[in-house]
Amino acid sequence: MTTTKGAADPAGTEATSPRVDLAAQLTRSGLYAWAVVGLLVAGWLLLLLLSQFEVLLGPIVLSIVLIYVLNPVVTRLQRAGLHRIVGSFIAFSILIGGIILIGFLIWPSVSSQARELAANFETIYGDTVSDIEQMLSDLGADNVVLWSYADLQDFISDPENQDQFISGALDRLGALTAGLFEAVLLFLVAPVVAFYALIDLPRIGKESSDLIPTEHRTEVVYVSRQLSRAVGGFLRGQLLVAFIVGAMTSLGFWLIDLDFWLLIGMIAGLLNIIPFVGPWVGGILGALVGLATGGLTQALLAALVAVIVQQIDNNLVSPTVLRATVRLHPAVVILVLILGGALGGVWGVLLAVPVAASVKIVAGHFWRTRVLGQSWEQATDALIVEPEPRESLISRVRRSRASSGKEEDADSGEEAAREPEPEDTPLDG
Repeated sequence: MTTTKGAADPAGTEATSPRVDLAAQLTRSGLYAWAVVGLLVAGWLLLLLLSQFEVLLGPIVLSIVLIYVLNPVVTRLQRAGLHRIVGSFIAFSILIGGIILIGFLIWPSVSSQARELAANFETIYGDTVSDIEQMLSDLGADNVVLWSYADLQDFISDPENQDQFISGALDRLGALTAGLFEAVLLFLVAPVVAFYALIDLPRIGKESSDLIPTEHRTEVVYVSRQLSRAVGGFLRGQLLVAFIVGAMTSLGFWLIDLDFWLLIGMIAGLLNIIPFVGPWVGGILGALVGLATGGLTQALLAALVAVIVQQIDNNLVSPTVLRATVRLHPAVVILVLILGGALGGVWGVLLAVPVAASVKIVAGHFWRTRVLGQSWEQATDALIVEPEPRESLISRVRRSRASSGKEEDADSGEEAAREPEPEDTPLDG
């Protein structure tokens, strides 16, 4: 009739343990969900604050990009025995020298094509309008009439429209003046800020970590390093990918003898910093110029070049260059680009993908470690995609020679009896 306490406790524990665990898990999930919401609200408030000081946003963003791009070079020079001041000076000298060299190489062609475009704009505009009207007519849209170049001139010459243009021009003049001031501030202040930050970066990191409570310091530093590795790899890789895409697009348009091939290729490469934008804009511009100057055949060739470049970028260049990336679904990328443009304009579009990747890393780490119970390494492997290091050509040659030597020394009878080994597959690597 009576039961001992030792017999009752295990049964009670078994009966209440699942409920307690479920309640605790739901509590933890709610707390971290609200923490993520709080972080998002704090980020939104930070964006609102920065929008009130928009003139500082450009220098801050460019400084961060320069730090991410140049810090690996400065760190390697420091490990080689150079002071960070000397390493920072060398890194900036290499960057500025490379920009000047590229400018000297491409400036003659760019200026020549720009003058040619300005001289032939009327003809190109008229031919493009005529070709588009003809294509629409062939599709059954006979009533669509686009503005001719003369109609555009008449609209601009209208006194009423001129008054509107003059009043609008005054507003644009003020915006242009502010834009010029911001550009000067951007290209003068940002490198200086980045230079001093590169020099003191280890000290800044040490002092920042000292501000974190001791019980959370190790984890925060770990997540910060993973965040820096992924975002820094994305920024450095995206700049390199943009340069490669611009070079490939320019070369492809040059091969099909497209007018203004270098200008269009540079625009495509520059806009490729924003995912999905560069190849589309380059293809559309190339097709329009090809349609106006070379007919439908050249327009189709220009579109084909853009498609080929996009496929090479998506399947070869980006997977090779972007070593450590945060995998974001294309639909998510498009949505965050739209949201970034609505909140921050051009800067919002440029920062949308890195910010979304950062939010995914931080929120994903806390969700996987606190709610799902994963380790830090498991959470990192699930969030950050980093391809396996490929075996170098020299290593493959050495391994091939070693294996061939072993085969020569082996007994011929054993060679005949041994079954052939299966070839390596991509899944084995």
